[in-house]
Amino acid sequence: MPASKYKLERKCEMCGSTFFAKTVYSVYCSKRCSEAAYRAKKREEKKEQHRQELANKVPQERPYISIAEAVAMFGISRDTIYRLIRNGNLPAVNLGVRLTRISRAHIESMFPLVEQKQQTTSTSQPTNSYNFDASDSYTIGEVSTKYSVSNSTVYKTIRKIGIPTCQKGKFVFVPKEEIDRVFNPSK
Repeated sequence: MPASKYKLERKCEMCGSTFFAKTVYSVYCSKRCSEAAYRAKKREEKKEQHRQELANKVPQERPYISIAEAVAMFGISRDTIYRLIRNGNLPAVNLGVRLTRISRAHIESMFPLVEQKQQTTSTSQPTNSYNFDASDSYTIGEVSTKYSVSNSTVYKTIRKIGIPTCQKGKFVFVPKEEIDRVFNPSK
């Protein structure tokens, strides 16, 4: 990454202290904060995976579910569920210590199910199959002249958004529909 020629004062996303960024993309003040953020990210991914496994284990035909299963399936907190039970808005049956069961039909009518996140296997593979013919795509030069932006701006935008590209010879082709959507959103 290129170093910044300006002194950029930033606030660390992990510890909150101010620091001078070495690069334009720096968000952490030190290696320690960067590693702590990485560990926190991995911990959250593991929690999300555990939540999805618990939600997938619940059979569809069961009319009453536990509080932990409801938290996993609907993404709401335990405190919210217990508050709804206490207020009488959510029917529940207490079968003993830690055996509170709530009506699945009632909670489904109150809250939508949480969608499961799709795992991305590779960012280089486009999700849509694009035809990179001359009639369906632009070259980088055509995009820069059509929308009056520099080639570097076009490349940065393509990388930032993840628009698929195809190189044929010395020309890089990008799909017209994606470029028009990004640079001319009024269409």
